[in-house]
Formats: sequence, structure tokens, C-alpha cells
Amino acid sequence: MKKHTVTAALAGLLVLSSAVPALAAEVKPATGIQVWVDGKKEAYQIAPIVRNKQVLIPLRQLASSLGIPLDSKHITFNTARQSTTIRYGQATVVLVSGSPEAQINGIKVPLSTSTILTKQGVTYVPVDVVKEAWGKQVTWDPASQTVQIGISNKDKVVEILKSFETGDTKAAETWVSKDQYIQHNLSFANGREGLIEGIKQMKGANTQVDIQRIIQDGDYVAVHYKETDDGKPSVLFDIFRFDKNGKIVEHWDNSQELAPANPSGRTMIDGTTEISDLNKTEANKALIRKFVDDVLVGKNRAALESYFNGDHYIQHNSFFGDGVSVIKQLFPAADGNQGNSSGYDKVHMVIGEGNFVLVVSETKSPEGNTTAVYDMWRVENGKVAEHWDVVQDVPAKAEWKNTNGKF
Repeated sequence: MKKHTVTAALAGLLVLSSAVPALAAEVKPATGIQVWVDGKKEAYQIAPIVRNKQVLIPLRQLASSLGIPLDSKHITFNTARQSTTIRYGQATVVLVSGSPEAQINGIKVPLSTSTILTKQGVTYVPVDVVKEAWGKQVTWDPASQTVQIGISNKDKVVEILKSFETGDTKAAETWVSKDQYIQHNLSFANGREGLIEGIKQMKGANTQVDIQRIIQDGDYVAVHYKETDDGKPSVLFDIFRFDKNGKIVEHWDNSQELAPANPSGRTMIDGTTEISDLNKTEANKALIRKFVDDVLVGKNRAALESYFNGDHYIQHNSFFGDGVSVIKQLFPAADGNQGNSSGYDKVHMVIGEGNFVLVVSETKSPEGNTTAVYDMWRVENGKVAEHWDVVQDVPAKAEWKNTNGKF
């Protein structure tokens, strides 16, 4: 598809040529609609409109509210198709006038209603594209005629984790469901109050939280980070589940003391952080799930090398160095070796965004003890390229402070 880059003036106005009036629509801007972005009330010169009980906002004004520069690098048009392309953050969004869907990083995503180009040359976009493309929380209250565009679920998680540095419970009180929060960290009591009490106890503990990777998959946000308490560092994975109202309703995690660098000089936390290939999320999740089921659960040694690009593999596990050849140590026999005890017993969760995929699994010892394993893989060109993990033994039930279980 050939795109035409607009001039600076056209980008500023966000209008299309009058050469396509036949498809333009008559609209009547609504009155009294309030738009709030991150707690700030926006003053819009052109009022939003309501179609099919859904709110649409003039693109130029919405872009300004989100901090999207009004230049040709970020916003371009194709006059023949009446389409607008927005490039901002990690999302490339294509909106076509009259279409009830957006193309986000190459994937078709349904919207609440269609994008509209008016005869006056104003492009109105459904406000829910903000949620689909940039992960912000969007709510529309018809009774009060108010649109709320809030911070992203990723940002909420960062606020929660950073609260352990200060002991300030405001983020937990704001973003965690008061009545529905399910806690799977067995050191905390169930419910929001258990979390709030844990945050309070960290005040003055000289805690530092260093977030390295954060991914979002639908209602799930997963974080890979280092936490230092009184000079003792640990590496953690946390997973938070959100409800449709943007409240955290469930939490899982895994923790391990930070180990020395592995034989290749890599730590449990360093390495690639950039999220890419967002249009390949589902394919990458499928690849990693197949790899885990085939090799780690199924112990199919013969298939191991097929998932890697030769010996080009970066390893952050504290015991092993780089290269696929090192992984073969887990599989002593040259065949499938179904009797080998090395491997996983069950996969509980697969969460991915772009080139990163996190898998939650468990293993059981011959004595019946359970260990939780959180593995994060980076995929490159359809092959497993990099790996981090956190391993934690599940304590005996007598030590649990809630009954929800580790998984």
C-alpha cells in the first residue's frame, strides 16, 4: 500500500483532501462530554461525538492529549483509502474511515464503532483504540457524559512495585480491587489488605526495585525485576491480572536470590529489554509452548536443536553458559530418554508480548516436593534466542498465609 506523507500544515489540521467528499459523513458534535486524560480535564475546541452509544474524539485533539506529535513521522494519510496511520510508542495503528476495526502492528482489532471522516475534513476515532493500541484504561459513563482515559496497566503495576520502596499504600488502594483480589504469594494473607499490610512493613527497609522487562498480554501484565532488601538482592517475576475496569484482581510471583554470573558472564537480570515483533506475539507464544511441551515436559531430546538457530543462544540461568550444546547436559541420553528425571511436570500459564514469552511451570521431585519455575524466552526470527528464569520451591502448606496455592 502506497502512503502519502502529509505536509506539516496538513498534519496540524489532521484533515483530508476534499477530493474524496463522497465518502465523508455528516456529524453533529455532542455537547457536554468531558474528556479526562490521566486525571486532567481536556479542553477540546471540537466536541466529541456519539455514534452507536460509543464516543469518538477528533484525532488531532486525541493525539495531543496522548502526547503524540502532530508531524509526518507520527501521523500519515493515504487519501485514496481514506486511511490514517499513527506511529507512537510500540504501536503502529492504521484506521480507515467507515471501518469498525483497526490494524495494530499488522493485526486486525475490532473497535466499538467505525472511524469517521466528516465533510468538514475532521477525522473522528473511537476512543477505545487508545486501549487497544497503547494499553490505557478507557471508560465511558453515559450518565455523567464523561470519558476517562487512564494510565496503562503496565504503569499501574510499576506504581505498585515501586510502593515497596516507600511503604506508601496509595497505589495499592487505587489499583487493587478491594473485594476481589486473589493472592498467590503464599507469604501474604489473601485480599487487598494483606498486600497493603505487606507494603507498610517495607517502609524503612531500604528496599530498591529495579524493573528490567514488563510485558502485557490481554488482562495480564508480567514483570521481570530485581529487588534489593537491606542489601540482599533477589530476582523476581510478578504476574498481575486485571478486570475490565482496570483493577488488579489476581497476583502470582516467583522469587530467587540473585546468583553470581554464569559461566558466560551473564546475570539473571541483564540482557535484551526491547520489545519488538508485536505482530508475531501469538506465533511466538505458540512456538515457546510447543518447545516447552515437546522438550521440557515431553523430554524429546531429538527435537531440541530444531528450536534454536544453531548454537546462537544467550543463557541467563546461573548454572549454564551460552549455547544449545550446554543444554544437552540436561539430556544425558542421545535419544528421547523418556526415563530422564530432568523436565517439567505441568505448564500453568503462557504470557507473551512481541518477542518475549513467559511460561509458568511446575516440577515435582521423587519425594513429592513442588518447585515453581518461571521461564522467559526471547524469540528471534522464529527461533529461541535468549532465556531467563526464576526457580522457587513451594513451601509446605503449614507455612502458607493464604489457601489459594502457588499457581
